[in-house]
Amino acid sequence: MSVRSRIAWFVAYYATVLTVAVSCGVLLFPSRDWTSAGPVAISPRWSVTLEERAMHPFLAEYYYRLRLFTGRPRDGQYWGTVDLRPNGGGRTWLCLYLLTAPNRGPLLEVDDRMEISVVDLAARRLMPAIPEGYERVFVGEFVEESYPLRFVPSRIEPACPRNR
Repeated sequence: MSVRSRIAWFVAYYATVLTVAVSCGVLLFPSRDWTSAGPVAISPRWSVTLEERAMHPFLAEYYYRLRLFTGRPRDGQYWGTVDLRPNGGGRTWLCLYLLTAPNRGPLLEVDDRMEISVVDLAARRLMPAIPEGYERVFVGEFVEESYPLRFVPSRIEPACPRNR
């Protein structure tokens, strides 16, 4: 074996080992960064920021959380964070509905393709279901048809699409 062929074999071997090591590192230790969209004013007193993080390095599965802000629209004071139900598959496409009722605090319904999360804004927690007597108004949707995650208000898209 000549010196050139030994050097070529050495370089090819270690390049392969390095590629496998980097690939395994990506698979075993995926990014733990949250990406966000917002803040989005959902009422005169409340705004939210949606944050998402991949569950898996190459499947479209995500964890979601909402950061709540109160006070002035879009730049109020931080109120808290609520973890939403995870998305078990598919792109992000969340429809937001503001739920209001007389003499009761507002709720936010986050409608995923598979799950519905109802957030009590004042209490900063998920609720098991929508209580009776609340009126539902479409606010807009978080979509990720193309990067980056963005919010489309109800002025542009007046209803949550049924074909998502």
